[in-house]
Amino acid sequence: MAQPDSTDRDEEGTAPMTLDEYQTVLAEARDEANELRDKYHRAVAEAENDRKWAERNAQARATESQRQLLRQLLEVIDNLERALATPAETSGMRQGVELTLRQLLRVLGQAGVERLAVEAGQPFDPAYHEAVAVHHGNVPQDTVVAIEQPGYLHDDVVLRPARVVAMRRQS
Repeated sequence: MAQPDSTDRDEEGTAPMTLDEYQTVLAEARDEANELRDKYHRAVAEAENDRKWAERNAQARATESQRQLLRQLLEVIDNLERALATPAETSGMRQGVELTLRQLLRVLGQAGVERLAVEAGQPFDPAYHEAVAVHHGNVPQDTVVAIEQPGYLHDDVVLRPARVVAMRRQS
């Protein structure tokens, strides 16, 4: 059997590759495979990040949509409370309005809505209070004097600040 030498040719007429050449080709193929694997992992991570962003975005839109509906329902509560504040001609109508108001408050409570606890004399907090009128007086700090309209929270986020009359200390 004849030993191959540098004069032997393969079917295409070229000289066979040496061991070093095979190792070089193999190293290049490994580098290319590693690069493609890295690109694949980056693409998978980017797709996962996009999916998570879309989920958060959809959840945020749904939550804001729910809060918009809840704000509209707060106007209904305000109207029911105004109806109860006026003298009623019939006690049946008043009872109906009271029952409707209690039911609406219960439904909103189950949806995570709660009324802000605001009392006259407590410090004014612009995060929870909206001043509809301001008086000046001898007080140590800005203070709530009267509550014009209650405020509400939804899952600890202000749906509507309490509308209050505030007392500001004189300069």
